[in-house]
Amino acid sequence: MLWHNILSQHIFNLVAGNQVTVQMESEIGIVGGGLTGVMMAVALSHSSDSVTLITKAPLAKAPPTKALLSPKNRQDDNRTTTIHAAGKAMLEALGIWENLPKPPVPITRIMVAEGLIPAGLAERRQQDFGLTWHDAEQPMAYVVDNAALLDALCDNLATRSVRVIQPATVTGVKTVAGKARLACANRELPDFDLVIACDGAKSPLRDSSDLRHFTASHRQTAIVGSLRLERDHENTAFQRFLPDGPIALMPSGDRLASLVWTMPKTAADTIMAASDEAFNQACNAAFGTQLGAMEIIGARLAWPLQPTWMPRLGTDHLLFAGDAGHHLHPLAGQGYNLALADAAILADCISRAHRRGLAAGHPSVRQDYQRGRQVEIAAMTAVTSGLNMIMSYAPNPVAKIAGMGMSLINASPAKNLFRSIARGNVLARASLLSGRLPD
Repeated sequence: MLWHNILSQHIFNLVAGNQVTVQMESEIGIVGGGLTGVMMAVALSHSSDSVTLITKAPLAKAPPTKALLSPKNRQDDNRTTTIHAAGKAMLEALGIWENLPKPPVPITRIMVAEGLIPAGLAERRQQDFGLTWHDAEQPMAYVVDNAALLDALCDNLATRSVRVIQPATVTGVKTVAGKARLACANRELPDFDLVIACDGAKSPLRDSSDLRHFTASHRQTAIVGSLRLERDHENTAFQRFLPDGPIALMPSGDRLASLVWTMPKTAADTIMAASDEAFNQACNAAFGTQLGAMEIIGARLAWPLQPTWMPRLGTDHLLFAGDAGHHLHPLAGQGYNLALADAAILADCISRAHRRGLAAGHPSVRQDYQRGRQVEIAAMTAVTSGLNMIMSYAPNPVAKIAGMGMSLINASPAKNLFRSIARGNVLARASLLSGRLPD
């Protein structure tokens, strides 16, 4: 690995009687204090001895690293993240999985339905969930509480040689003397060989860059929350494609499920303003009776959906990861899995560069990262956005044909391919995704 001198924020040298400020340097800077940013810092700390995490989170009285990203109103934060089998292997290799304060819930079955709930004769004649995967011995994915994952990540970060700078609001970046220099109004920051933007779907670094990106207009909103179920989910993830958008339930505990319900933004505004009783009635009518009566518990949250795709994921001194580089429709639950693969592949890219005596900002790192990510990101973007467009916006006969396609897939060998892709480490391969630290 390369070793870099980490200088103090202000070093003054006397030159001809004048005070001169010397800008300190660090090899890798990670901007963004969410689940992606902290995970990226932990992963890359195994490939570089000089990693700095920069977050705009406010200072806290608790130990800085542990308090780094504690979300506001944690008592109402019932959001969850779906992590595939390869992601689990990665978090195990990093020493995070076993320290999760709340055990993840395995997904051993996936059931998908197309269209409204069958009624009358149709209810007796057709199987509602026409596409299913099942593997009781090897779970395809796991559902993790965001707050629990954050706690485990921050605990692990405290054991790594990662410098944390907070609060710092980064608004842009420019190249100065072959280094990336971040614009920050309230802090002086180091210069970096490489900056990784993990600053979310509304990334200021992406918006300030010259790189092309394509963002869909806000036509749909995702409503998320936690549901109490009358019947056991049996570790099954459910998805029903409705004419206005999919409704998905992920198993999250004993007779508990995480809800992600996509609908037009005007309908979402209406249902968000409704009472819990009215919301429960609408949710049960949309999903069906597979799990008995369901009721919302805790807060409901709404997120505008604007999928984003970047043809190029960065320049030689600036790369994008997580939602900053590829914001997916949530129907497949793959958003965080793509972020895990970003970090895993980038860790390998940097390790390879170091073995050749090159810094993280060398063009080969950006080129390797682009090659390693373009296939999976393009495929997932096309599948999620395309499927949502067909099911939500296409004429009804087209949606019906797509529904028939699900039944055909259910009886074909392609079903095993989809199951393998859902487990991860197929479209993107990396040491961490195989359960090994970078070489």
